[in-house]
Amino acid sequence: MVALELEIVLHRAFDAARNARHRFVTPEHLLLHLLDRKAVANHLDAKSVRVASLRTALRDHLAKAPAFPPSDTEADTEPTLEFQQAIRRAALAAKGDGRAEVTVLDMLSGLLDSSSGLPVNQFLRRAALRETPKGLRAIDGPLCALCGSATRPDSWTQVEDRGFLCPTCVAAVVAARRVR
Repeated sequence: MVALELEIVLHRAFDAARNARHRFVTPEHLLLHLLDRKAVANHLDAKSVRVASLRTALRDHLAKAPAFPPSDTEADTEPTLEFQQAIRRAALAAKGDGRAEVTVLDMLSGLLDSSSGLPVNQFLRRAALRETPKGLRAIDGPLCALCGSATRPDSWTQVEDRGFLCPTCVAAVVAARRVR
């Protein structure tokens, strides 16, 4: 079951793609509309992601998306395979957590899963910041596959077919395995 908030986001992503006469609704459409949700914006902000910068980059990218010609009156926007897979990953994540309802944060996790290879990860990397002695700059390492936080090259752990984990998530996974 999809939470009402996520249903609204999905509807808005499809509507925006149709109104722009885009051939496809993509994960980039979905991420752009997820940014309008307070929970998603707060989550990304907590991970040092510049939401305004991310929104601008996504809008610029979508302005160049393939569109139907104005003469094509029968045009119908379709979801890409990546879009459908992101929704599936979100549903599986919610089910894996024992929840029946898929939320906007599940969808965000489904989109930003580093093992997915989706281009939205690149947008997030460009919008993410980390503190350095000289101020803020773009992150150097991959994003954690579980929490989405930026990792440094000296701190990540690569998990086969799953992407990278930050030290905090590695410790949580190890602790959870001990409980079993």
